[in-house]
Amino acid sequence: MLRSVKPDIEMAGNKSSTLCLWETRSSSGFITKPRVTVDILTVRFIANGHIIYRNQSGKTQGTPKYATLVDFEDVSEIQASPAFSAINGTITLEALSAANAALTGGQPALPAFAPIADVATPGMIALFLMMRQVQRRGQEAGRGGDIAFPLVQEILSYQLLSVWPRRAGVATAATTDATASRFAIALDFIEANLSQPLTLSLIAAAAGLSVRSLQSQFRNRTGQTAIAFITERRLARTHEDLTSASAAAVPIAEIARRWGFVHMSDFGQRYKRVYGRTPSQARREAGRRG
Repeated sequence: MLRSVKPDIEMAGNKSSTLCLWETRSSSGFITKPRVTVDILTVRFIANGHIIYRNQSGKTQGTPKYATLVDFEDVSEIQASPAFSAINGTITLEALSAANAALTGGQPALPAFAPIADVATPGMIALFLMMRQVQRRGQEAGRGGDIAFPLVQEILSYQLLSVWPRRAGVATAATTDATASRFAIALDFIEANLSQPLTLSLIAAAAGLSVRSLQSQFRNRTGQTAIAFITERRLARTHEDLTSASAAAVPIAEIARRWGFVHMSDFGQRYKRVYGRTPSQARREAGRRG
């Protein structure tokens, strides 16, 4: 039946040179034969309906309970059911291998991923939410105007590598904790580059750490993730500027964007949680004191 009618498909999303995120909706369902020549992996979280990938060894089925991760090397056909919807992401194998090397401290070879994953686990829930965040952030702000975008995009790659289940019988490599002195170098590097786009791989390389070691040190020494720490430090810089007499004429939105906050509603909420008042209230109070 699906072959005899023109399928109804709607897609909307955004892409960078290594990552593409989009939503798919189809009331009719569809059947397609991949003609992909590039080396990519595709992640799908299915909201409604199901999707089937057929290959030489059988088939893989994704449902609202099970997300899928496939490459197209041996996929002969993809079939989506009627009333199908999903959030999807593709990443190049080259980019994911580079992320894996940074994460592990030098192992570019990718692990043997399982083709499906239970979406109800905490790690998979976090991966789905991060995909949503990166997709919306890219659509709303654009990569060029958001210094935090490279970091959240990178975090998505590391989450995929860390939480997606492996095929049975494949061991995971152990990692070594970093020294306190190297972690101190990482903190200094962050502080010196808060107004610039930062990624975990860049920070780790500056400190001579693997990304995994860097993440471990942040959890153990600060009780925070790296991205939470960076956000906190950038928020502190915005507070310094907002309450500085020398920046009194600079618009609040301009100061916020300078330090990586492109969504003013989110910035205002974060600021009030930490400082107990809105950015405009803080600026007025500083003006009265001055």
